[in-house]
Amino acid sequence: MLQPYLNHRARGRRPHADPSRFRTAALGALIALTAIGAAGCGGDDGGSRQAGGTSKVAFKSCDRTFELDRAPQRVVITNDAIADTLFALGVGERIVAKTRGESAPSPELKERLASLPNLGTRSPSTEALIAAKPELLITDQVEKVSGDNGSPSVEELKRLGVATYVAGGCSADLSVDSPGLDSLFADLKQLGTVFGVQEPAQALADKLRARLDDVSRRTSQQTKPGVVEVSQVAGQLYVTSGGYGTDVIERAGGTNLFADLPGQYAPISPEQIIARNPQAIIAVDYTASPAGQRELIEFLTQKFPTTDAVKNRRLLAIDAAKTGARGSTRPVDGVVEIARFLHPTAFRSQ
Repeated sequence: MLQPYLNHRARGRRPHADPSRFRTAALGALIALTAIGAAGCGGDDGGSRQAGGTSKVAFKSCDRTFELDRAPQRVVITNDAIADTLFALGVGERIVAKTRGESAPSPELKERLASLPNLGTRSPSTEALIAAKPELLITDQVEKVSGDNGSPSVEELKRLGVATYVAGGCSADLSVDSPGLDSLFADLKQLGTVFGVQEPAQALADKLRARLDDVSRRTSQQTKPGVVEVSQVAGQLYVTSGGYGTDVIERAGGTNLFADLPGQYAPISPEQIIARNPQAIIAVDYTASPAGQRELIEFLTQKFPTTDAVKNRRLLAIDAAKTGARGSTRPVDGVVEIARFLHPTAFRSQ
């Protein structure tokens, strides 16, 4: 799930989660690479071309065009969840370093990712990033390559020979709504081009769409319950109001009761949630652990005892990546998991 961090300048943003809260100059000399680029954010068509007898990969995204001399062999990611997509495309072994980001790794990839150099919790420093000698940086947030708070900027990386790809949309302002899961399919198309794996990318997209279509078919005749998706950071409650999170809820056959609020996330009080009396409450879990999920369910039970969701025990703690990790395939898993939670009878045949 895309999760902003504490930044007093960022209006409408949720602060960066502390997992324990939930339990709840010469940098240029360091690297000489062939890749050149500017930022890409999924959405625009791209392609490969022949130039001077050399196969190059060129594509346009976020109103920028960039070119790689070859499909990248050394990649750094700024969120563990991005690895889900790269391994599904057959290029995960090209990841040479990472930052954990806001999402825990999937259980299947936990050991592999743990063996990689960790360049930080959220954003790598320029020095650490360049020392990893990547040809491509894939990030889930423009903010992580903004040049702020010690992070590198896209322009700086370009000068040092590192291409940057920003998954999930181009906006850095979370007070503005963003594309939902459609951006995942745009990313798959772009990454298929970048890595020269167009056929696996198309096959993966088809498989994911088939899962979404199956959920849609099963839930189309079901009553859509009112849902609230909450997270808590530094003592402040937030609700999902737009973006990936709302799209995941709606595709799962729910109605986001706070979709009327602007942006992707909104600070909220317990009283406001109780007043809307959700039929189901989903809590975002950044620990991706059974213990963390149990604590979240206990938290919801104690915080919202008068709601129909608590009275009917319709509470779900879900891996944060499944609610909307940009550049990851896991939100599709989230649609399926939430749909099964909201409409269990629709899946009895499985």
